[in-house]
Amino acid sequence: MTPAPASALADAAQGSLSSRVRRFRDIALRDTNVVVISVVLANLLRAFSSVVLTRLLVPEVFGISGVIASIVFAFGMVSDLGFQAFVVRHPDGEKPHFLDTIWTMAVLRSIVLTCAMFALSPAIAGLFGKPELTPLIAVASLTFVIDGVASLTLLTALRHRMVLRLSLVELSVLILQISLSFLLAYLWRNYWAILASMLAGSAFKSLLSYLLFPDSLRKPAFDRQYIRELWNFARFVTGSSIITLLLLQGDKFALGRLMSLDDFGFYILAGNLATAPLAFTTAYASRVLFPAYSQAWRDGEKNLRALFYAKRRLPSLIYSFAAGGLIGSAPLVIELLYDPRYATSAIYLQILAITPLFALASNSGNETLTATGHIKVTFQASVAKLLWFCIAGPAGYALGGVLGLVVAVGLMEIPAVILKWIRMHRLQFLDLRQELLFLAAGGGGIIAGAIGDNLIERLL
Repeated sequence: MTPAPASALADAAQGSLSSRVRRFRDIALRDTNVVVISVVLANLLRAFSSVVLTRLLVPEVFGISGVIASIVFAFGMVSDLGFQAFVVRHPDGEKPHFLDTIWTMAVLRSIVLTCAMFALSPAIAGLFGKPELTPLIAVASLTFVIDGVASLTLLTALRHRMVLRLSLVELSVLILQISLSFLLAYLWRNYWAILASMLAGSAFKSLLSYLLFPDSLRKPAFDRQYIRELWNFARFVTGSSIITLLLLQGDKFALGRLMSLDDFGFYILAGNLATAPLAFTTAYASRVLFPAYSQAWRDGEKNLRALFYAKRRLPSLIYSFAAGGLIGSAPLVIELLYDPRYATSAIYLQILAITPLFALASNSGNETLTATGHIKVTFQASVAKLLWFCIAGPAGYALGGVLGLVVAVGLMEIPAVILKWIRMHRLQFLDLRQELLFLAAGGGGIIAGAIGDNLIERLL
């Protein structure tokens, strides 16, 4: 038998290598993996940013940051019209006139919000009992108009499942914002460094929305039919958003007034760490699950339950274990990231991290029901959480003070999950054994995190 020529062997080896590279690339570029990688990188960047900034700035700055963020969030949620879900689901989501109309509504909304927040900044600062925040609140209002003029390509790209490009945009914006915050914090040593970098990041994202996507330019347009459809869709979204505002910011509004800015800064830092996993639940549910579920629903897929769980099984198991690990290892996380001044944040982190443990189940259920036309569930789940907070919040505060209120906040996602499971069960979308398996993985993560915390503490 004649040996193969050296050149043929080399070509075969090269072909095998190319095949492995293509296979690795295809796996890495799957939507779920792109979301996981981008979220991990973003959280690592934010953790690094937090470590550096806590050494450049005093705790008071983070208290101010929490107050401003709560105010911006409040204005945004009160006027939430659900543009993303509306564009992704709408049959005319590709038509220029439809997109022009929605873009026009988004720009008008942003202008109104900026003017309102700017005008009300003295009253808002007075409401918090901190009038010195007036100029910061006024400047922060520019966030809305900067975000509002962005191209709708950030939404249509989601419809087209351009997950990689969207993730790269967000990572680029985050890197710019963090880098600028380091420089300005070193130079200025006050909250203006955080605010300036935030506005610069928003402007950069709006710019990229025009530069990196095709057909990005829009023009003013008004179509009564589209606007009417948007309102019919948004009335449930807006109602849910207002309730969500009360739920997510009620504790911050109260604690921001009752606590010193230093103590509130500890709470905000813990909250930022606890909500880090939510970046994955939000991105994965909206960018991977929702478009896939919507397409399956439009195509008339028969076995939707099997498709829903097949799509999210492995990510849910891994995520739940990691979210549980954060609860178990919270004291170690605080000790490793920050200096001893911030040790108080550990107990807040353990409690607040309960919410992310249930968040993927909640968000996945929400996208399942929304994609199949059951839009009211978002509002109903928010009502369930509000009822919980109205009962458990005062009871917790009466029994345990501030810590009791934080416990009520940490457990608030549970009634929403139960409601969505009930709705999914009625529609034959629920596989309870799978959901309980995901929660069991979270319990395993809590145990593993606590063991790891104990072992490493002994070494330290």
